[in-house]
This record gives sequence, C-alpha cells and structure tokens, in this order.
Amino acid sequence: MLCLLAAAVQGEDPYLYYTWNVTYGTIAPLGVPQQGILINGQFSGPEINCTSNNNIVVNVFNNLDEPFLFTWHGIQHRKNSWQDGTPGTSCPIAPGTNYTYHFQVKDQIGTFFYYPSLGLHRAAGGFGGLRVFSRLLIPVPYADPEDEYWVLMGDWYTKSHTILRKFLDTGRSIGIPQGVHINGKTAKGDGSDEPLYTMIPGKTYKYRICNVGLKDALNPKKTPISLLKKK
Repeated sequence: MLCLLAAAVQGEDPYLYYTWNVTYGTIAPLGVPQQGILINGQFSGPEINCTSNNNIVVNVFNNLDEPFLFTWHGIQHRKNSWQDGTPGTSCPIAPGTNYTYHFQVKDQIGTFFYYPSLGLHRAAGGFGGLRVFSRLLIPVPYADPEDEYWVLMGDWYTKSHTILRKFLDTGRSIGIPQGVHINGKTAKGDGSDEPLYTMIPGKTYKYRICNVGLKDALNPKKTPISLLKKK
C-alpha cells in the first residue's frame, strides 16, 4: 500500500512597504503661504491603499527640528500597541533619525487616516488617507462604484503649530479657525475654482470622508468649496 502524505504550507500575508521623508515646506491651504509639514513633498500626505490582513511597513525619516510621531487613526494594534504612535505607547522619532512602523490591518475594512500625534503638528499637515479593501473572500454588500474619492476635510489655522502650541502651554485658547480645507485646498467662490471631483450622471460613487482638523465638527453639505463637476 502506498501512502501519500500531503504537507500544507501556509505563507505570510502580503507586505506593503513605504518610505516617508517628513520635512517642512511652504503650503497655502487658505491662500496664505505658511510653513507646513510634508510627506515626500506632499500635502496632504500619500495614501496607503491595502487589503485586509496586509502587513504595512512604513519607514519614517524625521527631517524636522523636533520629535515626531505618526498615529494610525482607527487601526487596531493587536498585541503591538507600541506601533500606535501615540505618546506613552511609542517613543518619539528624534530629529535626524528614522523609525519603521510595522502593523497588520487585521480584518478591518473601511476608511481610516493617519496624522502626527505630537506637538500640535497636525495643525501643520502630515496627515493622509488609509483605505482597507476587503479580500475577495469577503464580498461587500453593494456593487462596485464607478470611482471613489478622498475627502480629507478639516478646520485650518493660518498661525503656525508652534504659535498655537504656545497658546495652549500658557493656558490660552487657540481660538476660532480661519477657514476650512478639503484635501489641502479651499474655494475662492468666484467661479474660477477647479473641481476636485468629476462624476458621470447616473453612476454611483464612493466618498471616503475623514475630519483631519483640530477642533470643529464639519458638515460636508455646508462646506464652502467647489467639489463636483458633471462630465
């Protein structure tokens, strides 16, 4: 009798690798030039597009003049809380050094975002979208949309994050924001604004909306910016 033994070999879930250089740069979300925080020269930062159970590896180089951290809003860090990127669970990345985050988006499907968690850096940028798609084995309960768009919206201050931080450190309020941006842009309202999104009538679209601001809740229906254009 011939016995055949079959050995099952199970590999790891896929890995996605990113290298991010964090620097200062000039931005103007409200039309006023100011110092902002860029990731690989971008504001808003680069997207992370992944699938549930993917392993995410992000090597962050801090080229600022102060310690820095990223946190991954909404992502569950199971048994590796030190990857969460918040004070108390993670050591800050010192200026001129780097740190590699490694975490898994375990069975989390949906819309998330990342942002800086130290020193009010979020008031200067450094945020971006993180979307987790479902695996083919986990169908979503609706048809695929024609397209999908990010709406990273938030209140914005034209004062620098260092000035706002001094206000809080001395017991003062940071006050009322000077405006609202979407994906780092705002509208002039004179008809010259370039639409952020283009849609075809009768088609279905998905919007991934995140509030990346500091203080205020926002209603997309009332935000003063030109969003849409019909083809």
